[in-house]
Amino acid sequence: QAEHFFRVKIQTRRNKLPHYLFAARIEGSAVEMDVQRIMCCFLPLLVASMASNTCQEGNSANGTCETVAMMQKPQLKTTPVRGGPVPQIECQGFKCERGVPVGGVHRGKKALAEGVPNSGFDVNFDGKKRKAFLPGAHVIDDTTVQYGINDKYYLMKSDTTDYSNPANFEKVKLAGKTMITEISLNGANCGCNVNFFLVSMPAGPPGQYHDHYCDANCVGGNCCAEFDINEMNDHALQITNHNCYGNPSKGSCDGDGHPMVRFGPPEYGPGSWHTIDTTKPFTFALQVQENIAGNNDPDNHLMVYVRLWQNGKTVMKQFGGVGNPVNSQWKNLADGMVLVVDYWQSQNLNWLDGVGCGYGKEYCSGHRADLSKMQIISNDLEKAEDCPGVGSCKCDWFNAKTMAYGDDATECWCRCGGCKATTLTPRCLWSGYKPKWT
Repeated sequence: QAEHFFRVKIQTRRNKLPHYLFAARIEGSAVEMDVQRIMCCFLPLLVASMASNTCQEGNSANGTCETVAMMQKPQLKTTPVRGGPVPQIECQGFKCERGVPVGGVHRGKKALAEGVPNSGFDVNFDGKKRKAFLPGAHVIDDTTVQYGINDKYYLMKSDTTDYSNPANFEKVKLAGKTMITEISLNGANCGCNVNFFLVSMPAGPPGQYHDHYCDANCVGGNCCAEFDINEMNDHALQITNHNCYGNPSKGSCDGDGHPMVRFGPPEYGPGSWHTIDTTKPFTFALQVQENIAGNNDPDNHLMVYVRLWQNGKTVMKQFGGVGNPVNSQWKNLADGMVLVVDYWQSQNLNWLDGVGCGYGKEYCSGHRADLSKMQIISNDLEKAEDCPGVGSCKCDWFNAKTMAYGDDATECWCRCGGCKATTLTPRCLWSGYKPKWT
């Protein structure tokens, strides 16, 4: 009828996120619909219809008509992925699609004997390369692990899948240190949880997957403390501390986690208008600083700094301080925890990526991610006396008290005193600065 019509208005502004407005008017009453419904439902149909008309007129280029044909067919719950199809599984629960480690049910056998590729993974510890292993993983040039949905690997001292023996793990002691790694998400999108984190395993009982795994949500049946260094996809990145108090159990472990920090739009996401464009590789660093006033001093505390940088652009967030819950994780981080490299999917990952992805059901693309050039560096390895001089920079603008943590990756921030004033690792993100441990 004449009084029933729909109107779509699409506005784009330079260097701004696209703005979408969907209006429906029924007998003079205007109703605004939410962006999520339009992006998920109406807009794809509109694009398919427009492209279909083009194909019917005989205009086809770059596979457009084949793409239209796929859009007009009923869609699978997940899209095809590089290296194999995504499992068609309805997700249930908080961590419904946790990865399954290689060889958990074949305890004691070497991964190489089971016919999987060489899983040697070099880690830079304070400038010295150490051969560790991620049994079952696809490792490229000993420096890059590539992983996808349902993959789960533990950092080991040797190429073994005997997860019952604590001595077999290459435990990471992160207190007083900084972990730095390069990340390529390769299109791992909404609904994907690409992650690497620390747990206080192995648990005594073998658990559901016979790998002695444990975490603060008691996945697989065993509970223990957990420190999520990074949970991410191309729309969100989150760091979360999960304490367990007393005897670890569902009642004593903090499954939700606290504190937590998250990166999202406009500082992080797909597209050049974000500070960190997740369609391209970026560098991630998490630093745990120990602030010790004295023996058993109540003011002793941890500070955690998280930095991302890419092509001269940087973002940073921090948490910790006197009385912060992360201080309860201090002993675990000092004694050493097991590094887990994991990737899982969920239709309800909105708690992670809802700001960028919306709050409807999500379907992970399953694109495999790359984790490369991992470094674990002591915070006191770099010294102020190693910093470069002023050079040709004019430095009257620099204030060491207010700008010590304001590294903008420029040469003059580094030369004018930023390098000497900061306690972050590396001390400078300027490309001309080369730490001794690189």
